[in-house]
Amino acid sequence: MKFLQLLLVAGVTVLCTGTAFGEVAIRQSPLTWQHVENADGDVLFNSLCAACHGAGAKGDGPAASALDRVVPDLTVLATNSDGGYPYQRVRRTISGEYRSIQHGTIDMPIWGQEFMYILPGRTSFQREAYARRLIHALNEHIENMQVRGDQ
Repeated sequence: MKFLQLLLVAGVTVLCTGTAFGEVAIRQSPLTWQHVENADGDVLFNSLCAACHGAGAKGDGPAASALDRVVPDLTVLATNSDGGYPYQRVRRTISGEYRSIQHGTIDMPIWGQEFMYILPGRTSFQREAYARRLIHALNEHIENMQVRGDQ
């Protein structure tokens, strides 16, 4: 639990919200489980992912330049998968079931593990269900951000 709190304070204090101009605002207070307990995919993405992936999910977030690898453009996942959104692959990536470790580092947090420890005092089953719900919400949000062929 202390690791999660440290991670949330140190690594995920950046609560990014996209503005009309695509700018990123930095949250000054730490992100706690109360912030994400009932969060939807948009809030989760802006809280946890936009620092690297950018508010528009193009891989151009303010922290992207500090990473060893190029941050993927999440808006073209369906295009790169013959038009079908790769829901299971994205779910496995977010949860940490599928990890592509290159150059000896993992730049993206394993959110499945982190989400398991957000709610204190819950059973393992409740924590797993909660983690699955947050991963699903994030995945649906990313799916809704896909660039479609008619755009």
